[in-house]
Amino acid sequence: MRIYREIERDFSFPREREIEARDFLSGILGNDFIPVEKIAEIIGDEVYVVGFGPNLEREAKHMEENYPIIAADDAAVVLHNMGIEPDIVMTDLDGNVQSLLEIPAIFGIHAHGDNMDRLPLASKFTKRFGTTQIEPAWNVYNFGGFTDGDRAVFMAAHFGARIHLVGFDFENPRIKEGKDPERKRKKLAWARKLIAILEAEGAEIIWENLK
Repeated sequence: MRIYREIERDFSFPREREIEARDFLSGILGNDFIPVEKIAEIIGDEVYVVGFGPNLEREAKHMEENYPIIAADDAAVVLHNMGIEPDIVMTDLDGNVQSLLEIPAIFGIHAHGDNMDRLPLASKFTKRFGTTQIEPAWNVYNFGGFTDGDRAVFMAAHFGARIHLVGFDFENPRIKEGKDPERKRKKLAWARKLIAILEAEGAEIIWENLK
């Protein structure tokens, strides 16, 4: 897709590294991965997708419907600590992996060129599948999306689910320790653009903005 080539250029992601990362993760997963049919079954017709925005704790308290939950990386840890267990967690393993391992969820582990040093951690997760933003492999899917949060949105949309967004704030991101805040904002700008494309294509996305 043309827009992902634009992202690669914008962040100077060498495509060769993206391919290498995808193939590396594919080798780690082998035959031990969650099939796409199981993912579709879990997501169902309506789902919460939870981001790691500063509004997460406030909005999560108002998640009343018993929909499945897909959480983005450290948002899953926040939910877990609140007593709310996500069903699927999307992660590129740049958060608190030890805390993620305490969560009884299925993990969608993303491979990209600048997280290859962390990909061996995928072997620690017993329920997992792989994702990529380039051409998929037989055990590494491409549902679309760029960051953990919008990748969760794209996955839900791929299966035709009605999506309720919780904890998304593209203007005021939480910045993890040691991360470049400008780079984070740049990534979130792309994430918002990608979700807007999904909406324009007809995906049913509800911005909860719960109070």
